[in-house]
Amino acid sequence: MKKRVLAVILAGTMAAGSLLGCTKAGQGGGGAAKVKDDGTITIAVLPKMKGENYWDATKNGAEEAVEELTAAGKNVKLIYDGPPQDQATNQKQVDLLEGWIAQGVDAIAVGCVDASAISPTLKKAQSQGIKVVTYDTDAEPDARDLYVCSASETGMAEALVENAAAELQAKGYGPDNPANVAMMGQTKTDVNIEAWKDNILKLLETDEYNWMKLQDVESDIYYPGADEVEVQAQAATLISRMGKGADKIQCAFGNTSMTGPALASQYEAASDKPSKDEIVLTGVATPNAVKTYVLDEDNPFKVAVLWNCMDLGYLAVQSAYQLAVGDVTADSAEITTERLGTSAIEEGIVQLGEPLVITKDNVEDFDY
Repeated sequence: MKKRVLAVILAGTMAAGSLLGCTKAGQGGGGAAKVKDDGTITIAVLPKMKGENYWDATKNGAEEAVEELTAAGKNVKLIYDGPPQDQATNQKQVDLLEGWIAQGVDAIAVGCVDASAISPTLKKAQSQGIKVVTYDTDAEPDARDLYVCSASETGMAEALVENAAAELQAKGYGPDNPANVAMMGQTKTDVNIEAWKDNILKLLETDEYNWMKLQDVESDIYYPGADEVEVQAQAATLISRMGKGADKIQCAFGNTSMTGPALASQYEAASDKPSKDEIVLTGVATPNAVKTYVLDEDNPFKVAVLWNCMDLGYLAVQSAYQLAVGDVTADSAEITTERLGTSAIEEGIVQLGEPLVITKDNVEDFDY
């Protein structure tokens, strides 16, 4: 596979800047939302959690979408709320959704903690004429109108594995010197993260990458949840298992925006750590979360993979607004926005773009 190259278009002052199966989107609610007497469209945005770098960046994009719509003469109200980082549960999300349904908002955009568990509440919203957008992580396809996909599940896996393999080979690993790998997810209900994991495992079975071996799915795939303390603790445990030798792990993937930086942080904090020349750390992360590690010659975390977080939040709100006023539907083939131009919609899935590969060459170009 050739090296993945990013082409990202950003508007304004920005510096350079989970496809879960193409199934039919929900059709609940039908038609455009009923516009309030004063013409206001109220959009409620529900992230998986508040107070975390990645989700804060998507919030910025959501707010920028509202600013753009307002400047164009649209009457839009944004409600933004979510559970705190240590309480990122489906029940907390459902509690907020029930309040918004009772309030009669026009559209909801939600990053789902648990795809199946949240779907009945989203269907309830649809039944009352509320348009439903999922972003970052999907719900059941018939429980939303559109899903804004941050990056394809295969594209994310390929970017992570391709770059990790190149780093491992530069450190002497390959078909004649296999490398053991491990992964950190979040929970088994995170549909997109689990899809990346599954696609990574498929790639590790191919002739090109079968020298990268995940020996035991029970012990070598970690699920720390969303609590920062537990994430850091499990990352420290994984770092302690890394080093040179058949009984050690040579490559660790942090498949969430919390676990990627945690691996780099715990390597730095470890009193007894393997040589940076013997291991590879990589994963999903915002540029700011890993900047110091990527630029630190003594830290083995050198490549992160993500997408433009602000654009994700922006497109989620734009999709919610255009659904609410009837400019797009679940059957539309594309959506047009001032900032991103035309974005394709494939069977209810709005495509944000290709993964962003973050290295020492571009990590300082971003402000999130």
